Amino acid sequence: MLGLSPTSLYSLTFKEFINAVKGKKEEKESQERAAWERTRWQTALLLNVHTKAGHKISCKDLALFPWEEEEKKDKVNNNKGWDMFKALADR
Repeated sequence: MLGLSPTSLYSLTFKEFINAVKGKKEEKESQERAAWERTRWQTALLLNVHTKAGHKISCKDLALFPWEEEEKKDKVNNNKGWDMFKALADR
């Protein structure tokens, strides 16, 4: 998975090995996300050719991926904190 020689592998500390595995996993997930997003984008382009003038299908109309929902939740949570701060300042 990591593409290391036995000598390189056995010279790693446990922490270095865990970090290398995590990094490889994140790289693979990033590539998979890019492939899914590219497929969704291509599908939206193909469908927009067949829609009426003035109507447009966006990528997120077709599918919302789990990692996009997490980003959306993070934005909502950040706004809640800001809203609470503003409410305290208005007192």
